[in-house]
Formats: sequence, C-alpha cells, structure tokens
Amino acid sequence: MYRMILLMLMFLSCSVSMADTVTKESTKKEVNASRDYILGAGDLVRINVYGAPDMLTEARLSAAGTITFPLIGELKLGGTSPTAAEKRIADLLEKGGFVKKAQVNLVVLQYQSQFVSVLGDVYKPGKYSLDRPSTLSDVLALAGGITPNGSDMVTLIRTTAGKTTKENYDFRDLITKADAGSNPQVSGDDIVYVNAREVSVLGQVNRPGKYSVVSGVRTVIDFLSQAGGVSAGGADKIIVVTKRNGKILKREIDVDLLYRTGDTSGNFELADGDSIYVPRTPVFYIYGEVQRPGSFRLERNMNLSQALSTGGGLSARGTERGMKIKRLVNGVLETLNAKASDLLQADDVVFVGESLY
Repeated sequence: MYRMILLMLMFLSCSVSMADTVTKESTKKEVNASRDYILGAGDLVRINVYGAPDMLTEARLSAAGTITFPLIGELKLGGTSPTAAEKRIADLLEKGGFVKKAQVNLVVLQYQSQFVSVLGDVYKPGKYSLDRPSTLSDVLALAGGITPNGSDMVTLIRTTAGKTTKENYDFRDLITKADAGSNPQVSGDDIVYVNAREVSVLGQVNRPGKYSVVSGVRTVIDFLSQAGGVSAGGADKIIVVTKRNGKILKREIDVDLLYRTGDTSGNFELADGDSIYVPRTPVFYIYGEVQRPGSFRLERNMNLSQALSTGGGLSARGTERGMKIKRLVNGVLETLNAKASDLLQADDVVFVGESLY
C-alpha cells in the first residue's frame, strides 16, 4: 500500500513538472515573438530605465512613429523592434552623458499599429491586430479557419511603396509542407482572401449548378457525382473548360472511358472558374414505312440497319430499297442514297419508302 502511494506521488510530481515545462516553453516563445514585433503608429509602450525611476514613461507612438522621452526629446521608434528600440535609447542616454551603462526595458502595452484583413470564405472575416510576427496560417486561425465553401486557394494581397501584388498559396501545401514559401509571414495592411472555389456543371446532368471544391471533391468524376451524374439525355462525350496560366483550354472527354476503364487522363483536378458541360445526346430521325417513326438516341457507330431496328423495323409495306438520308453538309441540306451498312450522323433524317411490289 505504501509503495502504491509513493508511485502515485511520483507520477503526480512528474506530471506537474512536465506541465510546468510546457507552460514555460510556451511563455518563452510568446515573449520571443513579441520582442520581434515591429513598432508602429498607435502602439502604447512603457519604457523603464534601471536605476532612474523618474524616467519611467508610458507613451503612444504618433502617426510619424515618434514619442517624447525625458532628456532625449522627440524619439522615433516606429519601424524598429522593442529590442532595437531599447538599444537605441540606451545609446542616446550614454552618449548624452545622462546615464552610464544604461539598462532600458521597453514593453508594448497595446498593439494598435499593424492590422491584417481576412476576407472571403472564412468563419469570422474582419480586421485583426498583429501583436507578434504572424504567418498566413496564424491569421487564418484568427478568422476561425476556412468554411466548407472556401477554396484551397488563398490570395495574399500586399501593397509596398504604392505597388500592389497578389500571390496565391495552396492551403494543402500550407498544411503539409514545412517551408516558409508555403506559409509566408504577413505584414500590417496585408489582405488575406480565401476564394470561393466553384466549378460549374451544366447541361444534361440531374442537378446542374455550381459546386465548391472541398476535401474529397476535386476531379471531373467528383463534380459529375455532385451534380447527380449524367442524365438520360446526356451525350457520351462531355466538354471540360479550364483556365491555366492565362490560357483557356477546352477538352472533350469520353464518359465511358472516364467511368469504365483505368484511363485517368480525363479525371484531372479542377480549379476555381472551371466548368463541365454535358451536351444533349445526338439523335436521328426516322420516318416512312417503319413501325415506330420518330426521333431516337444515336448510339456510337450506329448504322442504318441498327437504326431501323430501333424504329421497330419495317412496316408491312416498307422496303430497304431506295432508302434516303437527309443530312446537313456545310450548311446545305443534301439527300443521299443509303444502304443498310451506312453509318448515321447526328440529326440525320432517314426516310423509308413504300414497296411497290
């Protein structure tokens, strides 16, 4: 019993020690981060000189980034870190002969100078104060993260010396890669915009509309599934329009190859602004002496003999002799003599005549 109590006390002691270590490490990181903060207009600072309590100063940086400090007068601190500001004050006090070996401590009481705007598809869009050096992931976390309708594409907009630049970052790279290029530092007045990544699925699908790219929904098949699949009136080939590097590309993809084979060339990832269009299936028309005259779906490589079967076959008075196909060729409607092995084209009109014998 005594041994069990001893073990429990040792465990509790270790737990408290580990928690204390983690807390100290976290506090240390926060302090180091605040020491790298760049001071700016509106920041409230407290400056203390060791051994000189009459110099204790609390001041807010002016629009020009300056304060008034005892014995020194107007002092520009904007654009420097607290550490650099401490050294500068100490140097000025020593050079002026006011304090020997001055030890200066500067603490930021209120961070008011640097703000970043986080807009678009985030849970809490708005303007956030940067109280320490922050990365793109940091400010996204401040805004509550990306909504389900948000894109993986995040745009960082920055204005420097009157020139505005835009850089796009992939949120997946930001999470999976541990390099600064994927998760850059943000600065005051930056704008972080989370795009609403939408792909249009139009034409002969069961639920046409716009769909967001979210986790697990990125490829052509994914978006066709989101739209309920190709409807009964949809064609065998679909059209995918993409924009890459400023170029608009139009690709025709075979639906059968997309679903039924291992060919993945047509199942690529889509981006914001891309679109899928499923055209109406091509049809042909058959009239005259057949059992069921009308319009019918034109199957792939369908010949005239198969078309007759689709129409229920010849009527009692029908004949395959002298069958005609009316076809639009280069904008001109032509009448062609036809035989059973001829392949049909979209919008062909087949006429079956009456037997005279």
